[in-house]
Amino acid sequence: MRPVKIIASALALLTLLAFTGCVCGPAPADPTEEPAPTQKSVDVLTPQPVTEIPTEVPTETPAPTEAPTEAPTDTPAPTEVPTEAPTETPAPTPAPTPAPTPAPTATPKPTATPKPTATPKPTAKPTVKPTKTPKPTSTPKPGSEDQSVFDDAVFIGNSLFVGLYRFGVITHGDFFVKEGVNISSVMTATADGCSAPIMEMVAQGSYGKAILFFGTNELGWPSYNTFIRKYGELVDRILELQPGCKVFVVGVPPVTKHVSETSTTGITIENVRRINKRLKAFAEERGIVYVTVPAALFNEEGYLPDEASSDGIHFNLRYDRIWADHICRVVRENS
Repeated sequence: MRPVKIIASALALLTLLAFTGCVCGPAPADPTEEPAPTQKSVDVLTPQPVTEIPTEVPTETPAPTEAPTEAPTDTPAPTEVPTEAPTETPAPTPAPTPAPTPAPTATPKPTATPKPTATPKPTAKPTVKPTKTPKPTSTPKPGSEDQSVFDDAVFIGNSLFVGLYRFGVITHGDFFVKEGVNISSVMTATADGCSAPIMEMVAQGSYGKAILFFGTNELGWPSYNTFIRKYGELVDRILELQPGCKVFVVGVPPVTKHVSETSTTGITIENVRRINKRLKAFAEERGIVYVTVPAALFNEEGYLPDEASSDGIHFNLRYDRIWADHICRVVRENS
């Protein structure tokens, strides 16, 4: 629309200039110019005010032609809308990324591998054979007696027998012994270093001699009748498991004077004498061998010498050897 207005303004200006020329009159004539052209210009200018009105009207008509020219210039605007729309479409692409995350969750399935843990079961079977491992670790100077007489022997008893093999005092035979065991619990107790009850271990071997020691842990019992009855059950069970086996019942050694006079559990020298008397009578009645207590284990007052034990009951190595040698001689003499 601006070019049309400019043209209209220009035509109006020309009309004004023409009009002013008519009023003021023609310019002074130039002697060199011909008069004819000046006459025509005056005539042409007089009608211009009338003719110029229609000339400006058609100038307005091109307006519609201008409108379409500008309209298409604005039409590209919608073209930009679709160009931006596809740029946002890639947004859904991140969606597939979380999909792989569940894959690692399936990894825990291999946890079923712990099934091979059942393999340890066979290990329980071989543990029965190591029962003979309680044999003493070689220690200095075992008893001076020839211990080959114990080659086919089984030793069953309490902590005093534990010391004989633990310190290597007796190096022959099999030991099925346990600290704190007594004549009642021995039937179900499991020996030190073994995986099965003592009686089961006896059943697995082949023995010609059974050397038994009980009584120290039973000194405080109110009645020794029960002690002797239980002892008889043990002997019967051993003979059942090992027919023809020779049984030796070892007497109870003394305790120190201090232990005897201060004990609150019945471990006194008087009870030692009483129980040994019952054991000797039991052995004679059953036709089995009673192993006496060597004189070297008594002092002049009839107690265990103080130098023989740190606790007044269990022997040190020197007195263990004295006791072991004595047992060895008695077993040899009665085999």
